[in-house]
Amino acid sequence: MAAFSLPAQVAGPAPAERRGHVAVFNVPQHGHVLPTLAVVEQLVARGYRVSYAVTAPFEAYVRAVGAEPVIYSAPDLGEAPEDLSEGVRQAISVNLGALDELAAAFGADRPDVVLYDVYAWAGPLLANRWGVPVVQLAPTHVPYQGIIEEFFGLGDISEIPGFSQLAGAVAAAGLSSVHELTLAPPRVVAFFPRAFQRRPETVAAGECRYVGPALADRSFQGRWTPPRPDAEVLYVSLGSQFTRRPEFYRACVEAFGGSPWHVVMTVGQAVSHEELGALPGNFEVHASVPQLDVLAAASVFVTHGGMGSIMEALHHGVPLVAVPQMAEQRVNAGRIERLALGVHLPRETVSGGSLREAVARAAADPGIAAGVAAMRAEIRGAGGAAAAADTVERVLSGVAAPVR
Repeated sequence: MAAFSLPAQVAGPAPAERRGHVAVFNVPQHGHVLPTLAVVEQLVARGYRVSYAVTAPFEAYVRAVGAEPVIYSAPDLGEAPEDLSEGVRQAISVNLGALDELAAAFGADRPDVVLYDVYAWAGPLLANRWGVPVVQLAPTHVPYQGIIEEFFGLGDISEIPGFSQLAGAVAAAGLSSVHELTLAPPRVVAFFPRAFQRRPETVAAGECRYVGPALADRSFQGRWTPPRPDAEVLYVSLGSQFTRRPEFYRACVEAFGGSPWHVVMTVGQAVSHEELGALPGNFEVHASVPQLDVLAAASVFVTHGGMGSIMEALHHGVPLVAVPQMAEQRVNAGRIERLALGVHLPRETVSGGSLREAVARAAADPGIAAGVAAMRAEIRGAGGAAAAADTVERVLSGVAAPVR
């Protein structure tokens, strides 16, 4: 089983004449960092200096696209919880715990604009201190009517554990309302097309630009090539967070062992060969792989249904079998079914037989093929990283005012 590790250091693009200072704030998760990297690369290429606040495991990623890492401390939280309320509580703790550390790291080096992930509230809190505008970067659905119930199973955002601490920090910062930081940010760049957004007509953001997936070269992750040009590749991955699922991987081996598929399966760092049993010759199993390379060759993708993985697959025209592991991914799986982009296979129904049936349908259903082709066309017209960078430049030009 091949292990994957970050390079010790990767050289980014050569410095250009600097036009301004952009600060990016994120949480330490692949599904949140990766969608932003192509935007950073675009901004660097356009002559901006970019400082990127992130934890040490992502330092090489940030350097690879030409940004300067601003490293902050965060506890190792292990696998993300299936309960998104607990995940938000953890994110609030990480953000508030790092606030003073980040303020000291930037010191007098005030940026001209702050870009921040939906769970990186340290960004807008510091932007308020600095008096600079903000742009939220959304790797998943922009808040819509009903999101608190569908994502969290709660009636109101104030019921999320830790929310009172965030509200207290917002009040202490002198911001008018925590609502702006959570449900109605002033401006958003969303890394998916509007057609995939749940209930887009109810989105409360001041303005929202749906740019689709922002993809760029990720050779710093390594390379993968198919074993032969005519290989029919089936890609199986539950992402970077929900990987301790040996029973799911064994069901995949049962379903596709000895089949015509060449199966590429990622299982994370914690699942051993012994837990999987004997592997058929048509399987290659890794801790992780350069996902864009595999998707470029894949015919079907069995996925947990994270937004980043979905968008990367649709960019390549790959139909999906979604096996969601938590509520947010179940919402995504519902969109996949509704838009005829693939099959939703609830994880409690997973077996060798149900996996074979779902993959066969995703591969051969003409309605799914048409749905994937239509979404791929919308993605390609959404603008990607260049459109996101255009939005940031418009904010820097003074068209948008600082958040208050």
